[in-house]
Amino acid sequence: MTFLCISRAPLEKLQAYKRRMGWNFPWASSNGSDFNFDFGASHTKEELTPRLQGNLGPVPGLAADCGTDPAGYLSEGPVFSAFALEDGVVYLTYSTTARGLEFMLGYYGFLDRAPKGRNEGDPPEMWVHRHDEYQDAKTTT
Repeated sequence: MTFLCISRAPLEKLQAYKRRMGWNFPWASSNGSDFNFDFGASHTKEELTPRLQGNLGPVPGLAADCGTDPAGYLSEGPVFSAFALEDGVVYLTYSTTARGLEFMLGYYGFLDRAPKGRNEGDPPEMWVHRHDEYQDAKTTT
């Protein structure tokens, strides 16, 4: 079994972020291809237009926390897919998005059992940060 990530950013940017975070898994770039669109991870402006015209709930605040606007926030999202290779043919065997990805967040099970649960706020706040973004984080090289 192999685990790898694919993102639309240029490979150099992905590798720099990977070094910053101290990660060592394979990470490929789909920059310049339709890969992310084919798997529903990226969305065109035309696809987003109807969604952007309704009540966006907490999306504007979450987008601002991420340094983008609602269209930018909604245009990209994570997808988990599993593939099998058999007799030289690749098969997509499973794919999920959004809440279906919570199994990858192992700490959610612990937080869900805590007195205040995830304590995300109302509306939900961007409460999870990268390891070097917490106020008391120490800079490492």
